[in-house]
Amino acid sequence: MKFDAVETAPVSSVFVQTSNDGGLSCEQITELCCNKIVNVSDSAPDVIRDQAHIFERNMKNVVLEYVKMAMRSERDRCVQIALKGGYKDLADVMRRV
Repeated sequence: MKFDAVETAPVSSVFVQTSNDGGLSCEQITELCCNKIVNVSDSAPDVIRDQAHIFERNMKNVVLEYVKMAMRSERDRCVQIALKGGYKDLADVMRRV
């Protein structure tokens, strides 16, 4: 029986984010997102590395606002589903969160 050669590739680093009392915060989700999008080598020239860090900081501000908007929108959707289902008390609680 003949087997073809298996190619290997380096595995990128893994980042794990945890939270207490529920899901991840907007800031944690933003950090995870931006870490996936922007990655610059420590050995990159100073000018490129500095520019990448500035871009990452600006991107984090934009992504954070959209994550917050998405979370508010999902909560609003859940409130409407609760109201349509006759769960006004639940909808009121979700509105206060």
